[in-house]
Amino acid sequence: MQNPFTLEFGVQPPEYIDRFRELSEIKEDFSSTFPSTHMYALLGPRGCGKTVMLNDLYDTFQRKEGWIVANLNCKSDMLLQLASILDERVKTRLKHLVAEFSFSFSFLSLTIKGKEQVSSLPVLIDKMFETLSRHNIHVLVAVDDIAPNNEVEIFAKQFQALRGRHIPIFLVMTGLYSTFNVIQSKDGLTFLQRANKCYLGPLNKAAISISYQETLRISKTEADELADFTKGYAFAYQCLGYLLVKNQKTALDDAIIARFDYLLEEGVYVKLVEELSEKELEVLRFVATHKIAANEDLISSGVLSPNTISRYKGGLIRKGLLIERKRAMVEIALPRFEEFVLSH
Repeated sequence: MQNPFTLEFGVQPPEYIDRFRELSEIKEDFSSTFPSTHMYALLGPRGCGKTVMLNDLYDTFQRKEGWIVANLNCKSDMLLQLASILDERVKTRLKHLVAEFSFSFSFLSLTIKGKEQVSSLPVLIDKMFETLSRHNIHVLVAVDDIAPNNEVEIFAKQFQALRGRHIPIFLVMTGLYSTFNVIQSKDGLTFLQRANKCYLGPLNKAAISISYQETLRISKTEADELADFTKGYAFAYQCLGYLLVKNQKTALDDAIIARFDYLLEEGVYVKLVEELSEKELEVLRFVATHKIAANEDLISSGVLSPNTISRYKGGLIRKGLLIERKRAMVEIALPRFEEFVLSH
């Protein structure tokens, strides 16, 4: 049989569990007459499904009448990309606007020919959006894996200027919690702190169990065990399903677990650990050793102090590496990550 699971990042596989609640919130908010916000940040650890969710939103709004969707790469000039995409979309999908959407502009790799001459790229963007706004055309900008660089700063300031004039532009970004925290703390970009933040936690284990029951043709009890093994981590759900289907197995064994560990280590965990501070690693090692830890455990052991408990424990929770249970008890959130942390 064709394997319905995938090891690729950012690609929606045939066997897929969407984040219905978060997707519905954003879709309804952006589609409402008076949106509560025009910005969402999808945050979570690598492999939690941020890019797949962003692509889901992209596809949804691209099909909606009265919307243009622009997927921008934050590693290159975002304003150039945006102007080029808007020009192309109007010419191919909104032909009734072509006569009015006619500007003359040439800059670096972007050349737009039209009747009205424009002096600079920001002015071109402004005029494009003013025209689209008059015709009630909304624009959704999608930025995957946002980075704290000059291109993002320039784009964010233009976005803020457009929103200041009530232009219907919307923004969805994905990124790591730590990266986004750096960006929104920069001078001139603190308005990004007002973006609604979706922290993507574990997938619903019941949904994972049903998926495994149907694809592997196993009992609910057997599927529940597999779902628990993944801890709801999206990449782990795909990895385990992929390995079981590929090897024509329906249960865990030493060979499957060894291969599972390798895929998580090479695909996510090595990079994830490299991005942590030594103090964060110390906290993770303590929790991994004790399986579950309370605030008083972290403090009495000397790992953290009352003044740093919120910063480090809270930060690891927001990064998706720790999960908090009752009475402020925390444990490792990712599958087999205890073993990885302790062995490295």
